[in-house]
Amino acid sequence: MPDFSDPQRWVIPAILVVAVIGTALALLWEKRRPSSHTRSPEYLRAVASWSQKSTAEQEAYDNAVLDAAEAAERAAAQTHSLYRS
Repeated sequence: MPDFSDPQRWVIPAILVVAVIGTALALLWEKRRPSSHTRSPEYLRAVASWSQKSTAEQEAYDNAVLDAAEAAERAAAQTHSLYRS
């Protein structure tokens, strides 16, 4: 019977065993249910509709999103500067 009174003998091996089992379970879970959305029907429909758009439409959408992001960044910076004054 192992001597469990000395934790240096069993804590590190126990941690390693739990880590190996946890990693194996995480990999199996990821294989069964991927966290990426590459197989979801919504993602596939979005990619299909995006690829059907012309280059000009894609560029216009990209520019609109970038403009909205810049406007949000300016508004956040202005709000932040009001609190810093």
